[in-house]
Amino acid sequence: MRIGKLHSRPSVRLSAAGLALAAAATLTVTETGAADAAPVVDPTAGKVVAHSGFDVRRDGFSFENWGDNGPLHRRGLTIDGMRAVFGDEVCARIVLGICSPTTVSELVQDVYNDMMTGGHCYGMAALAGLYATKRLDKFPLAMPWQTVYSMPPSAPLDELIARMFVTQGFPPSDQYEDGVGVSEALSKLRAAWKRNDNYILAVYTDDERTAGHAINPIAIRDLRDGKYGIVVYDNNFPGQEKMVVVDPAADTWYYSTATNPSEPTLLFQGSQKNRLILIPVASALARHHDPDLSSDDTFVMVTDTNGGARGAGDVDWKVRVTDLSGNPIRGVEQRVLLNNDNAAQFTVPAGKKFRVVVDGVEAGKTADIRAVAMSAGGAVGVGDLEVPSGATAALDIDPVRHSVRVTSSAPTTADFEVATEDSLRSVSVDTSQLAIGPGSAVSVGANSLTGVTLQTQGRAQKVSIAVERSDTIADRNAVTRAPITLRPGAKVDVPVNLWTGWNPIAATVRAGNSTTIVPLTMK
Repeated sequence: MRIGKLHSRPSVRLSAAGLALAAAATLTVTETGAADAAPVVDPTAGKVVAHSGFDVRRDGFSFENWGDNGPLHRRGLTIDGMRAVFGDEVCARIVLGICSPTTVSELVQDVYNDMMTGGHCYGMAALAGLYATKRLDKFPLAMPWQTVYSMPPSAPLDELIARMFVTQGFPPSDQYEDGVGVSEALSKLRAAWKRNDNYILAVYTDDERTAGHAINPIAIRDLRDGKYGIVVYDNNFPGQEKMVVVDPAADTWYYSTATNPSEPTLLFQGSQKNRLILIPVASALARHHDPDLSSDDTFVMVTDTNGGARGAGDVDWKVRVTDLSGNPIRGVEQRVLLNNDNAAQFTVPAGKKFRVVVDGVEAGKTADIRAVAMSAGGAVGVGDLEVPSGATAALDIDPVRHSVRVTSSAPTTADFEVATEDSLRSVSVDTSQLAIGPGSAVSVGANSLTGVTLQTQGRAQKVSIAVERSDTIADRNAVTRAPITLRPGAKVDVPVNLWTGWNPIAATVRAGNSTTIVPLTMK
């Protein structure tokens, strides 16, 4: 399941109101044994009054949600998956049906695969719903007489789940985030089931939406005294039914589940501010909007690559977007990805420079941050930015120039990538790890007409540079033969915009009155 948390882990004791609701509904409650664990509701309580036809041992997956790829789950999001979601715009060229990605698409693909180290629950819920409603054929992953439950993990299935996961972050799937009241949710579910349709049910822990999870609603049970239970398939518990308890009169609900089966249960509590979210399963098959090409706004993705399949390495931290003076920006929208405990997305109004601040790392831990900002014509990314407990890292981003300046209150390092594109070609410049802070900043971006510039402040260091160009003819790459030594304040210009891929390319290093030309080797 994996639950998103960009703030400190919330307390998970059941409130008095929640206990009263459980008692009134005459439910069987089983304690998990942990002192701070929430009670787990018996999903067979009450009487079934509506059913979707979904059977957890037929239509659900037999394996539980996972984080990092490994021997059992070997494949994440591919460029074919990107193309299925966003269309041919992700391709620099298509030859004999094979898509060669743009450099921007490769950057987005990489960051989403990083985000899925926290889990795949949205993808699993979307795919299970599509299979159950016959909106997607199981063939060739399964024969017509085989069930979804009989499908073992495989690279093609893993990739399809990853593809569905990505859709939650883009229109049209992301347009249902406001949610609905309990009575409306019950009505919508009943109506959908009558026409063999269904929704993905998304729930957040509290009014602040510090954690989210995606599940499949499969039945409604009457629990008496005006309370109902929405029976669900929770992809963190294969072959088991779970229940969301709802109170239409009070317009409240609660759900007890776990960040994964090996951890204590976590309580999700609904209110008029924290409503149930119903996302039509069919939306996962729609063409989604690539923000790099279809929006003037800036789309920001921030994730922590420490996450693991069972919580190993998970780190709590905070992230926010401000203007360059630290003040709020009107119109910024933040979203915690459903099922992921180490990722957030922001939409920043067009053309505004802004700051991404990462701090609040839990004691004794270090967050390993990756951030990408996409805007019209390209993207800029920062990777492997280590933020230890007690430290603050700030990324000042100019979306027009696709540039970023990184500072940190603690010594750290990061690598950088700038990718830009037009109708003829896409290009990118990657750097090796560069030292940052305190009192030392690194700036990288498309700050010149000829290409990408890199500047260091306050520290001498070495950097390796890799350049890629993708167009309708071929992909070409060039790299520095050896690391470039940079003095404090040195500036490096990489004329990637002038590079055809067939001519030589060289970086120009300027430090004080000194200028050095550094040829790159074509690969």
